[in-house]
Formats: sequence, C-alpha cells, structure tokens
Amino acid sequence: MPNFLRHILLAAAFTALAACGQVKHPINPPSASIQQLDALPNGQWKLQVRIENFSDQTVHYGAFKAELHVGDALAGTLDTNADMDIPGENADILEVTLTPGADAAKALKADATRPDGVAYELKGTIDIPSAKVFKFEHKSRLSPVPGVANSYR
Repeated sequence: MPNFLRHILLAAAFTALAACGQVKHPINPPSASIQQLDALPNGQWKLQVRIENFSDQTVHYGAFKAELHVGDALAGTLDTNADMDIPGENADILEVTLTPGADAAKALKADATRPDGVAYELKGTIDIPSAKVFKFEHKSRLSPVPGVANSYR
C-alpha cells in the first residue's frame, strides 16, 4: 500500500474518532434520606438531608421538595433550593429547618426510644436543572444518637 494512501486512511480514521466526541452518560435518579434530625429547644427540627448522586458525573441539584412523615403523622413539607454540585457517585448534606406538626413531634418522642426506633418517610422531588425533575421515596427509621440529647439518626 502506497504511503500517501496509508496517510489518507489514517487521517480519515482520526477524523472519524474526533467526530465522536465525549460519550454522554445518562443521569441516574438521585435519592434523599435523613442523615440526622436534631430537635431544637424552640420546637423546630434541624434536618440534615443526605442527597445521593448515583450518576458517574458531577450533577448540579436545584429545587428540593418533599413531605416528611414521622410515625403515621405528617411532620411537614420541605421546600428549598439545594443549589449544590455533587460529584459522581457521592453524596452531600442539605440542611433544612422545619416546624413539625404536633402529632409528628409526639410520635418522635414516643417511638424513638423503642428498640427499632421511629419510622419515617421522605417523599418528593429533586430537580436537576440540566436534566429533569426526579421523584424519590425513602423509608427508614430514626433512633437516638447515643450520648447526644435530642438528636436522632
């Protein structure tokens, strides 16, 4: 094969590869859960909400809206702008303060001391402005943090 033909084929191959560009991976649905709940002296709850990025790329998170149920009671609605970038396959904490409903506050105090803790459900949406709004639902339990009054994980 003549040299000039080899050069033309090589140039064509590089051009084809350059046209491919970067491969874009889809954004996987994120999730959210309560990392910690602190019952403040004024009756409010300070929540550390853990947002998990299951994608393999950094993702910017926007609006976060969710209902929090503790026991069988609606504690309240969380509605904030996360405005955070989370690297791929990582998580970050969003702090939110909430004034819980009376029934939820009672359920937390009554059930958190049980051996299996108090049940909670966090259900809502997380907006990824560059992609779409993702729905999530997380059910788990909270138990008192040993040695730290009014803190639950």
